[in-house]
Amino acid sequence: MGQVHAQNVKSVHIFNAVAAKITKAEGARLAARPEVQPVVPDLPIPQRLPVEKAAAQSAATTPNALQTVCPPNPAVPLLEPEALQLMHVENQPGDTQPAAHDLASGAGVTVAFIADGLDIKNPEFQRTGRSIFVDYQDFSGEGTNAPTDAREAFGDAGSIAAQGNQRYDLSQIVNPAHPLPPGCNIKIKGVAPGVNLVGLKTFGEHTEAFNSYFLQAIEYAVSVDHVNVINESFGANVYPDKANDPIALANTAAVAAGVTVVVSSGDAGLTNTIGTPSDAPGVIGVGASTQFQLYKQTSSYATSLSAGGWVSDQISTINSAGFTQFGPQTVDLVAPGDLGWSVCTADLSKYTGCSDFRYGQPTKPVAVQAFGGTSESAPLVAGEAALVIQAYRQSHGGANPTPALIKQIITGSADDLGVVASEQSAGRANAYRAVQTALSVRDSNGSPAGQGDGVIPTPTRLISTANAGTDRNFNLKVTHTSNQVQTVSAAVRTLNPALVSQDTGSVNLTVGTSPTFIDERGRPVSYVQHTFSVPANVQRPNGDIAWNDQAKPNSIVRLTVFDPAGRVVAYTLPQGATAGFGHVDVHDPVPGTWTAIISTLNPANAYSGAVNFSFSTQRFEVGGSVTPASQLVQPGQTAAFTLHVALPASPGDLAASVVLNHGGTTSTVPITLRALVPINGQGGSFSGAFTGGNGRPIFGSQVFTYQFDVPRGRSVLNLAVKLQDAGYNLQGLLVTPSGQPINVETTGVPIGPNTVITSTMQFFQDNPAPGRWTAILLLNGPIAGNLREPFTAQITFSGPPVTATGVPNSAGKVLPKGRAATASITINNTGNSTKDFFIDPRLQDLGILPITSLNPTVVQMPTPTTGPASSVPAFLVPTHSSILAVGASSTVPIDMDVSYNTGAPDVQAFSIGNQALDLILAPQLAPGLWFAAPTEKGPFGPNAAPTATANTGAVVLANQFDTAVTSTSGDYWLTSQELAAPYTPLTLAPGASGTITVTITPKAAVGTVVRGFLDVDTFNSITFSGDQVTSIPYTYRVG
Repeated sequence: MGQVHAQNVKSVHIFNAVAAKITKAEGARLAARPEVQPVVPDLPIPQRLPVEKAAAQSAATTPNALQTVCPPNPAVPLLEPEALQLMHVENQPGDTQPAAHDLASGAGVTVAFIADGLDIKNPEFQRTGRSIFVDYQDFSGEGTNAPTDAREAFGDAGSIAAQGNQRYDLSQIVNPAHPLPPGCNIKIKGVAPGVNLVGLKTFGEHTEAFNSYFLQAIEYAVSVDHVNVINESFGANVYPDKANDPIALANTAAVAAGVTVVVSSGDAGLTNTIGTPSDAPGVIGVGASTQFQLYKQTSSYATSLSAGGWVSDQISTINSAGFTQFGPQTVDLVAPGDLGWSVCTADLSKYTGCSDFRYGQPTKPVAVQAFGGTSESAPLVAGEAALVIQAYRQSHGGANPTPALIKQIITGSADDLGVVASEQSAGRANAYRAVQTALSVRDSNGSPAGQGDGVIPTPTRLISTANAGTDRNFNLKVTHTSNQVQTVSAAVRTLNPALVSQDTGSVNLTVGTSPTFIDERGRPVSYVQHTFSVPANVQRPNGDIAWNDQAKPNSIVRLTVFDPAGRVVAYTLPQGATAGFGHVDVHDPVPGTWTAIISTLNPANAYSGAVNFSFSTQRFEVGGSVTPASQLVQPGQTAAFTLHVALPASPGDLAASVVLNHGGTTSTVPITLRALVPINGQGGSFSGAFTGGNGRPIFGSQVFTYQFDVPRGRSVLNLAVKLQDAGYNLQGLLVTPSGQPINVETTGVPIGPNTVITSTMQFFQDNPAPGRWTAILLLNGPIAGNLREPFTAQITFSGPPVTATGVPNSAGKVLPKGRAATASITINNTGNSTKDFFIDPRLQDLGILPITSLNPTVVQMPTPTTGPASSVPAFLVPTHSSILAVGASSTVPIDMDVSYNTGAPDVQAFSIGNQALDLILAPQLAPGLWFAAPTEKGPFGPNAAPTATANTGAVVLANQFDTAVTSTSGDYWLTSQELAAPYTPLTLAPGASGTITVTITPKAAVGTVVRGFLDVDTFNSITFSGDQVTSIPYTYRVG
């Protein structure tokens, strides 16, 4: 959102919000009003880059004899992507098994996607001589004619609705080092080729993608184009993520308006990295599974070292999964996303991403691309939703199914892959079963004859947060849509943490000495081969590697795994060079000797040194009881089950699956449980272990969330986190019951111009509000080579001893006006981390305080991604603020978004014409930087939006600063009033003591009784946050 001198305020109609520019004070005032929901900044949104029944049940894999990388007859191309077969959408030519396209094509359904730009005249988007696009609009400010990367938009549109009109010869695409025979032809088809498409461009090539652009696009799709489905292959990892940011709220409102919204979960891996808005209520959040045919077609990622085939339908290592910060919940299901073919237009002057760079020929334009990530998974499911809508209409008199029913059908129809619920949730999407189920639903719109073997679960997921070690009962209803009486059985499956087997050790990878192979781009890759054994009767092999990425910055090590038949089964698919860790896991393994290829690229991102590894196996076990265990269900009827499960004995999260067997088919419903930290009179504790992430996010490569209840009347909250080793860049947030990240800390300590990464992190919070608090721990950047990094955390209700001497504490104490009086504050740092302490003197009286910005307050629109005009205002909100008001005004209509430094809270402004106003309220707002991002209102048409500027400002409602009080430490929060305010803190290492001298020079009229308090605070210059340690009241009469 914008800043609070509200200008160009624009209302958003599909949900109760407005976009506006307001001052901080105005924003604060608005935020403080109970009827106002959060006021949030308009920040850039990252685009997703292309990239036992109760024990385990085997998922079908394609036999080697049927696998091929090229068609036997070049005149009959292979049908791509492989996802079409894995999701049972359409089979390869000659395969007569039934599939979804036998029943539905998506005809009559309109699907919108929000991405970058593309060529709507591409031959794959022409049907019977006309474009399948019914609308194409720009909200980025660059215009639809501007050059664009285009890979995302082409990938989305192709995954949804490519027509299969063209023939592509892969022998002209792959690198010459790995030739394919001429005539290795494929054609590319979408899941729903019968739909109408709406393209909404929000990502510009050179402009920031702020929240307001996406809100405008969503509202346009719903209110103007009246679409049935919206696909969103974008998102962000914000902290804390309570699924109430503006885009999440807009999506939930769109769902309430009857639109199905499908969102990618992200590509940051399995380590609790699910991004917003995929966790918003009502949307379908989609993770990624594998489709390895493309790997073999292109000889990618060490697959050239084996003549074997491939095993798809594993969980991709890029799949953002695990547990959300609140709920907790996981993704709704997975779909293929690693990797598949999609379309492009071979014109690099307009579509800059349509080159053959992936296969070593970056200047060669191509009409086909290797597309992937959850960016592919989401539009595949969006296409499936379109098939479901068409099928339901066919059997229900033209009526539309609700988004809730569509979600139930899609998740209830998914294939159980036999992996943990925190990775697959309901399973991998099965479009054929979903269409059959949609045709068979009996409700107020119709009672068609049943077909297939589908079920509709209610609810689609089971969630609970409760005390550690307690039991929880759930009620689950399962509606059977087949035309036959069937027995439906239910059991609870969870992963036994005990290892059946483990092979640990290290290998030395040496560039120049280790053997090499040539990769898919024609580059030499050094590798080491390691074999390990997988015993019979296990359900999950795990593979982990770790290397010292701190000692070798920006190095990448990769892991490719082959089963005993030489088939590629898993690959780590690193997403960046800031990891130091890789993980894979596999379901339903073939027992025997497996092969791991551990490799590094020469010379880019090369690593030489020890690589630690661990290859282990596990089994599933029964994770609870179900009553009754099975039921005989009539067609169209509903069976009710009661589940009894136990929460973890220790604080943390646990996933389980309700495994439903019906008519030879297995479906699952995810269970996600969070055990609270037990708190007694002294406090509590929790522990865990970090591993690492896949390199995608710099911040939050692995995330842990712990929650605990603070009793009423505690004077201080003390949270101390300790890692086993120094050198791990950890960031933590202490979140209040109202959702404010009141303190953000890190293991980093500034020492001169450098930052030393320690093993500790300390939080103090004075006078904590009673209720449920949340601690979020984020692992950032590279690790040092350990496979596990244990940590412990202690919660207590005692803070550092603080002694005040000479502080006046009575109205009877007279201090002469203009005459300085001194007092001393002695602090003993009993925490585990070095802290910068200072005194923040405040009056008891509240006031509306204009606050400063660390960046210019005049914003260029559209805002460029680079250069001096690329910044947005960064308003410094002091402690004890309860309302932030941010306003903006311009000469053109605007929207605005305001958010905290960690991405959340995030609130959209109210906008009217050329003004916008954002108000954010809380009992105490998170102190630190809040960013305001005003934007012009779209759509903008084929050409760029006119350049304009917005003036912004902000105020807070807070305790007034007492300018009659100074100290030897200065006051960092006074910087919010004057950027040059003195600040010379008292730095204390753990166990050290020191004294700050306070000087009071009364300024008020004689006879005035002055009441205020001296906050003892700390400031973290890395996070722009800090502790509120304690508060010392003072009272005196001016003489």
